[in-house]
Amino acid sequence: MRKATLMASIMLTLASFHAAGTAEAGGAIHHRKDAGEEKERLPIRVAPGDWGNARADEIELLLNSVGDEMLKHFPGRNLPPIVVASSRHGPLVMYQKGPSNEYQVLLAAKDDHWAEYVYEFSHELLHILAGYDLRAPTRLARNQWFEEMLCETASLYMLKHYASLWNELSPRPEWQGYAPEIQRFTNRALSEKHRRLPANLTFDDWFRENGRDLVAKPYMREKNELVAMMFLPLLQQTTDWRAIEYLNRDNREGAPAFYDYLSRWYRETPAPQRWLVSSTFRLFHFGLPSEQAGPMASGTHAAVQSQVLGQDQGPAGKPGR
Repeated sequence: MRKATLMASIMLTLASFHAAGTAEAGGAIHHRKDAGEEKERLPIRVAPGDWGNARADEIELLLNSVGDEMLKHFPGRNLPPIVVASSRHGPLVMYQKGPSNEYQVLLAAKDDHWAEYVYEFSHELLHILAGYDLRAPTRLARNQWFEEMLCETASLYMLKHYASLWNELSPRPEWQGYAPEIQRFTNRALSEKHRRLPANLTFDDWFRENGRDLVAKPYMREKNELVAMMFLPLLQQTTDWRAIEYLNRDNREGAPAFYDYLSRWYRETPAPQRWLVSSTFRLFHFGLPSEQAGPMASGTHAAVQSQVLGQDQGPAGKPGR
């Protein structure tokens, strides 16, 4: 009953968005290709709604800026149409597409807390760029925690990026005074205690203790956020994140062991773009897989990890995240 009420509320939010979008003639932000040409919508549109003291057109400027900055790490990739609405059920990206086949994103951020918009939207945008809608349904996708972790890592990266370059990247000059606040928000997020390994515990030991929980419950935020801190240096070491686009290619089987899940990602990714995938194998102390299908874990450590994480069954999930 509770799940049905949640879904009904979400769908009502999105229905009101599309109704507002068709009725709104002057509120959307546009740009021109050339003088005299018909105005064209930006790829990310924000619906009027309960945004507190922030306006939809201001948020739309910021989210398009975030999209532009994110796409610098995905050369050649274009943003799909995305509509964004305010909802207490956010942040999440819906599996259901809109009436024009656009992605639908709900955010919980409000008012002029611009850092929260950067943080939330970066996470959902990476889900889209990773092809979240190509994978097995959440109730079957036993390694979805890894995608959630990647999205959290991208959020941290973008927060740091905007905190260091806010005066250059802020869509409006009058927002430049917000720079100290986004720096404080970023520092607070990065310094949270649960994001750090316990004293005298290696990441190997921690993952051996917690990997089974991650497989069973992909939305264990604090555990995902700790792994994200381990992964953040990898994103910082390369400007090319295109490997993430292949994370969910041919990923409908639903329940592979973690090593096999990463091995499929490795084989799906073109060789020139594999640095991020190979670095992931090194982070977990896995040997690189063979190019052939049906890989066996290379090395004792990888075999043990694969066996341990291969015994859990994924739970029923949520309507999107």
